[in-house]
Amino acid sequence: MTITSIRSRSADDRRFSIASTSLIFGCRAEGAGSGRQVTVSVSGEVDAGNAKLFAHTVREAATDSAVLVLDLSEVHFMAFDGASALYAISAHLAREEVTWCVVPSPPVSRVLQLCDPEGLIPVSDVALLRDAKPA
Repeated sequence: MTITSIRSRSADDRRFSIASTSLIFGCRAEGAGSGRQVTVSVSGEVDAGNAKLFAHTVREAATDSAVLVLDLSEVHFMAFDGASALYAISAHLAREEVTWCVVPSPPVSRVLQLCDPEGLIPVSDVALLRDAKPA
């Protein structure tokens, strides 16, 4: 399923695309109950021009889910506004009692290192394994 906002003039104006599937990623679902897990895959870039739309679209895609995996592994650029969008998503999902995690790309990991030093945005263990160096 591809989600396109009716507010954007065209799909190219968004500079990112979102697909929602039911694939299982490595997100810990402690206390998630028996609800469904949704994986939202985002590709492209998240910047000041589309961060609010990004947050809104992800929140809409997570409706009625117990676990959300936000796959940002194909995001090749994230501005600091993207971190604000992730905090907004986090606050919304906490109110809805949705367990969630982020699968970051290297650019997303860098923004989270700078903007989330306390580790409030949950990062998936899958991302840690993907970025690991061979012994």
